[in-house]
Amino acid sequence: MVWRKILQQESEHQWLAISGFFIFVILGAVLIKGTTHLPGVDLTENEFGAEHRVMEITYSDDTSAVASTYSDGNYQLIAIESGSINVIMDKDSQFDVSRISQITTIENSSVLVTNGLEKVILIENLQTYEYETNFGVDNFGVIDITQSKTDPQRFLMITQETDSVNSIRGLNTTGITSSITPNNENVIWDNLAHVSDQQWIATGIYNAPATSGGESPAAPNLKPVWAKVLWNGGYTAPMIDDLHIGEYGEYHTALKLNNEQFVIAGSHETIILNYQTGDFETMDYSSVAAASDKCDSAWLFNGQDSSSVLRFSGDSWSVENLPHDIPINVEAAGFDGTIVHLHGIDENGSPKVLTFDTSALGSIESGSGFINLSFIVISLIMFAVMAVNIYDKFKQ
Repeated sequence: MVWRKILQQESEHQWLAISGFFIFVILGAVLIKGTTHLPGVDLTENEFGAEHRVMEITYSDDTSAVASTYSDGNYQLIAIESGSINVIMDKDSQFDVSRISQITTIENSSVLVTNGLEKVILIENLQTYEYETNFGVDNFGVIDITQSKTDPQRFLMITQETDSVNSIRGLNTTGITSSITPNNENVIWDNLAHVSDQQWIATGIYNAPATSGGESPAAPNLKPVWAKVLWNGGYTAPMIDDLHIGEYGEYHTALKLNNEQFVIAGSHETIILNYQTGDFETMDYSSVAAASDKCDSAWLFNGQDSSSVLRFSGDSWSVENLPHDIPINVEAAGFDGTIVHLHGIDENGSPKVLTFDTSALGSIESGSGFINLSFIVISLIMFAVMAVNIYDKFKQ
């Protein structure tokens, strides 16, 4: 046999065979090492223009997005539609774009914009309209508004009341604005997420009263807080069902992972909540942004210079190594159906966007598995041939 002749101790090809084997081992190691990094990661220019710093953004699909941007002291509300950039509002608009607190996509790819002061703005086909959120007599501004996934006529809102009280109200577009939720816990709510029928997640900051623990009003002890909120769609105020106070930082994003679990991502810790049972666990993982790819997967991104991301998939999670450290200070995140966009500024203060192609992960996982299997099988064959040759030598 050719292999036996090549591998014979007296063969003139002995060193050639040994060299070839070591080259095979080195190439295999390089190929396997190359597949250990997360693929589809790219740093690109801002799609809104190199001069625009993105503060808030929402994507309807891979061709449409609405963002609040900052450039040369001016704020603008800009929409991208099939590559065309359109300025929706600027500093001369009646709506104060410098105070925009949230931009969110609702059904039919319409977009709602809030700033906590004026009425909520609806954007449809690049046109703006006032979106009615107040069917009562009270005056309030809307900081955050989130649509129910099970009943599109229902919304939950974080409101700024006339007495500067931060509260939660329900909105039913059939003509109902609920009473306010009593804020007995001294919480400043800032984000909402729909969980299931009549159930929501709210996150915010707990401001410990100055009289508790000797806290100074000039340096309050602020702690992150999250809670389950229940609302049945009627005039009755939404109810805080279960409130939990963390130790440090903030909870910046709440994402539905699957039909049982919710991920609450924070700058100090991550909460994994089973909203069916109410049980939750805390992970020692900090992040500055998070996004869901709507396929039972969620991505948590750490700050500038971090070398990995945390990926939840189904009931498991894994830390994925990046091909290079995150080069930007992340300020906004969005998902367009395929790609996660992280908007921020680099070390030179220039606006950039770091993109993660979620479709590339499955292909590279298959490639990695094939390379690993091929390397193992070929190595076993070569070792088997060597072993047979050695055995034959001992028999002679």
